[in-house]
Amino acid sequence: MNTNIDEAIRSLASAPGPGLTPVAREMMNAIMDAEPAPAAVTRRRWRRPLFALPITAAVISAAVWAILTPATASALDIKEEGDHYVIEVKDLTADPKVYESQLRGAGLDISLSVVPATPSFVGEIDPGPSSYQDKIKTIDRPEQCVLHRSCPIGVTIAKDFAGSAEITLGREARPGEEYEIIGSLDAPGEPLHCKPFYNRPVSEVRALLKGRGLAVGEYVTQGNEQQVRTSVPNSVYVTGGHLSRYGMATLTVADEPMPPEMVASRNKKTGCATG
Repeated sequence: MNTNIDEAIRSLASAPGPGLTPVAREMMNAIMDAEPAPAAVTRRRWRRPLFALPITAAVISAAVWAILTPATASALDIKEEGDHYVIEVKDLTADPKVYESQLRGAGLDISLSVVPATPSFVGEIDPGPSSYQDKIKTIDRPEQCVLHRSCPIGVTIAKDFAGSAEITLGREARPGEEYEIIGSLDAPGEPLHCKPFYNRPVSEVRALLKGRGLAVGEYVTQGNEQQVRTSVPNSVYVTGGHLSRYGMATLTVADEPMPPEMVASRNKKTGCATG
């Protein structure tokens, strides 16, 4: 190898003009790269993994996460059955945005919220006004699921539903939570269904609720002006009520009892024959 670089370059340069010809410059670069080969190759080979390393680490990390958490990734279980989708809520307390992301991924323009509800509305859609009641329904729940506390909560959506919808489903409340979907104390599934509490003294109804593990937190007085109180005389009459938060009820009371025909109408409406 000719180690005299100047001599090699001069032999390639054009005679009349100053500087290097393109061929000479290319040859010079090749020779200069060839001389310190061990150091140059080491730097080039080391530099490339520096860029690849973070990507490789990210891929490995994602793969490990997927292996360790295969069952917790989905808040909803979405299946196709015949002419509709069956959507069961697996994580009842997930952020609504998580539900929405999964539903949009399935091609459904649906917003879903799952909120604390009194017993008659657990697993049910909030009965607010909607234009999609014939296309979106709650999923079937086995009769004995309440006894085993394994009732599925979810909806079925017709595949030909082409609109958008905002759905609110009821779930059981947790300690400290207020109910967002509320049914009357006498509704099927509620604690005083078919129990004769209308027109009974508040002290008697309070004891009835206590026997079911419930306390009374507030009283709504009826009359010329409704008021919310934390205590009332034991002699006032109970004319209604509902669960307000986990373990707590609100009673509606009045100084005078309701007419008997009104009590009978309410009992009939809830499928009860008692007065």
